[in-house]
Amino acid sequence: MKNRGDNVVVALGGNGVLRQKLEDIGVKTYAIDKLGRNISIKKDIGSFKEILLAIKHEKPDVVHLHSPKAASLGAIAARLLRVKKIIYTVHGWSFNEDRPLYQRISIILVSWLTMMCTHKIILLSQHEHRQAARFPWVKNKLIVIPLGIKAPVFMSVDGAKQILAKSIGMDLSAFKNKIVIGTIAELHPNKGLEYLIEAMKNVGNISGSSASHRESISIVIGDGDLITKLHMQIKGAGLEGRVFLAGYMTDASQYLKAFNVFVLPSIKEGLPYVILEAGIASLPVIATTVGGIPEMIEDMKSGVLVQPKDPSELAHAISYMIEHPLLARQYGASLRETVISKFSFEKMATTLESLYNNK
Repeated sequence: MKNRGDNVVVALGGNGVLRQKLEDIGVKTYAIDKLGRNISIKKDIGSFKEILLAIKHEKPDVVHLHSPKAASLGAIAARLLRVKKIIYTVHGWSFNEDRPLYQRISIILVSWLTMMCTHKIILLSQHEHRQAARFPWVKNKLIVIPLGIKAPVFMSVDGAKQILAKSIGMDLSAFKNKIVIGTIAELHPNKGLEYLIEAMKNVGNISGSSASHRESISIVIGDGDLITKLHMQIKGAGLEGRVFLAGYMTDASQYLKAFNVFVLPSIKEGLPYVILEAGIASLPVIATTVGGIPEMIEDMKSGVLVQPKDPSELAHAISYMIEHPLLARQYGASLRETVISKFSFEKMATTLESLYNNK
């Protein structure tokens, strides 16, 4: 939108990489230091005041909200200040998370109130549109705008392998002889990484498997709250030489070419951008049947879909990909075609611009 002539200001949590990237391209930012994922009455009140002051100072024509916490606080603040247009993009409904019933009921109520405070609600998939349409008095506000992607710049296979080998402390010659099952994900319960670790115990050891002549390893790029728990699971399963947590890596998508297979074992998703990146990289993808993923991947045609929380099925899918490399390459090529044709960045930007300008 900045390149199209609009004045863009972003309020966001913390002072991390996103803020630096925005400021590098000349986008003004407000750091809402206390804004976080978890509920904290004191911090949330402080965040609300900061958001209110930012909106009051900037006097925007449009407030576009992202993420549940920021959306609920921002929608109320924008309504109080009578912003002309309040738009909310839902990046996966939080009530789909694996939570106690009382928490899910609370989240459903807050989600509905947030939608009531907005003028337009963007859903990334038809699946989430159907869920949103069940809420009263919001149906006319709903619109589906899938994510769009500009092709990332990928490092060469050899270059990516060299850096990943170093990040996990493995000799490069040994690394090049491995089948790399990779993922890029926040270490958060929603990503289902414990099921990938459990699955790796059986990859290459399934009856009839011919994959054991080249050992498979799994690399998870990302950081998060579960790092200690996942390290303990890896150690307890005796997988310290086969499953590696590589930690946070800037612009992680550039290393995708080092993977042979990409796996996203999530238990809750919206429309995961990382699958679009893997698709552009022509990687064969295994993912779960949650959120909008089945709208991205056609099972056994442009990838393999498995049920969430099922390490056995996931292990079979990984072994199947390893044992059928030609078919895996065909899946990767098909997914790339799907991403290019259905998830255009230009189409997404043009649709958003129209939404912003529509009175």
